[in-house]
Amino acid sequence: MQANAQQTYFTDVNSKLIKTLQVKVAGEFISEPYIELNSDQQIEINFDALEQGGVRYSYSIIHCDANWQKSILSPIQYMSGFQGLTIDDFANSINTTTQYTNYNLLLPNDDVQFKVSGNYAVQIYNEDIPDQIVLTACFSVAEPMVNISASVSGNTDIDTNQTHQQVSFTINNPNFPIPYPQTDLKIYVYQDNRRDNAASGLQPMSIQDNQISYTYNRNLIFSAGNEYRRMEFLSTKYNGMHIESISYHNPYYNVELMTDHKRNNQTYQYDQDQDGRFFIRCSSCDDPNTEADYCIVHFALACDPFLDGSVYLDGELFHNVLDEKSKMGYNFETHQYEKAVLLKQGSYNYQYLYVPNGSTVGETGPIEGNYYQTENEYSIYVYYRPMGTQYDRLIGVTTVKNAMQVF
Repeated sequence: MQANAQQTYFTDVNSKLIKTLQVKVAGEFISEPYIELNSDQQIEINFDALEQGGVRYSYSIIHCDANWQKSILSPIQYMSGFQGLTIDDFANSINTTTQYTNYNLLLPNDDVQFKVSGNYAVQIYNEDIPDQIVLTACFSVAEPMVNISASVSGNTDIDTNQTHQQVSFTINNPNFPIPYPQTDLKIYVYQDNRRDNAASGLQPMSIQDNQISYTYNRNLIFSAGNEYRRMEFLSTKYNGMHIESISYHNPYYNVELMTDHKRNNQTYQYDQDQDGRFFIRCSSCDDPNTEADYCIVHFALACDPFLDGSVYLDGELFHNVLDEKSKMGYNFETHQYEKAVLLKQGSYNYQYLYVPNGSTVGETGPIEGNYYQTENEYSIYVYYRPMGTQYDRLIGVTTVKNAMQVF
């Protein structure tokens, strides 16, 4: 990865030794990766290194614009403290077939505090090899100056209660004047934390006293997708959810999942998923962070090969990044897409996305199907940058589901 001003930062792993990277709000089971400025909240960055012996990892913090590219602010403008501090909270695995070290970083902390809102990327590296970034963790810091009321509907300008969902929202700003929202606001809307199909470049439909509305906007129509597939392996002694078999082949346990099939020509079936997330869990253990084991999990999707595109395994397990690490390979002997992934014991959501050649946007339609009833999670991030200022302030965040649950 090159560190230049035009690099777009993603939460992602750049080393084969680093596994199970999670970025979340500390103490919360399910959360969006953002905290409020000058609050008691902390971002928790947790990951494993498949080595023991206490390798020391250090971190540097980069302030980004709304598009996740490096901002023009210098570190002294956006943070208090020093770059290059080491992660001191780590522990070796206990009674696992795969030895690893679990690392945990909380931000802000006694050494580092944030001065401004916006997007942040934390780069982590072996302190002895500072030019080799092993992982990047992205999160946001908000200063809530506006309220956002949002809704999701299956009634869209494309179709009604069929295959799409329309997001609508209103920014209420009674105590925060925004005289030029058309130019000074940047808004990003994410479906289930995916970057590939995010909505941006939005213009308001109406501007009234203290209300800026984004309704009937074609850019806010999303393919509805389907509920995520789920699988769970908590023990090597018995099969869990969607598991066909578990066997040991030195040096790993191998977990064969039940073969998956297309769902695009079926009727919609509700299933309470976690919108693409995963949770580290294991049976009969006190601390899953250090006691959960690693297994090779074998994914298989039985279908004819796509000639004009590729299939990707998507979800938080690959940080919703569509690249070579998440790309499926086709086995012409078994007539299925296959991928073997080294995963830590737990509960996982996943889906299969089709990406046409020449595109960077994953499509749910060809494999998972699109059903307007699907309970997706939409996150709305509102940035403010009036003329003459230096950075994108994050002035509001909200999350809405089409079940009308706002939290």
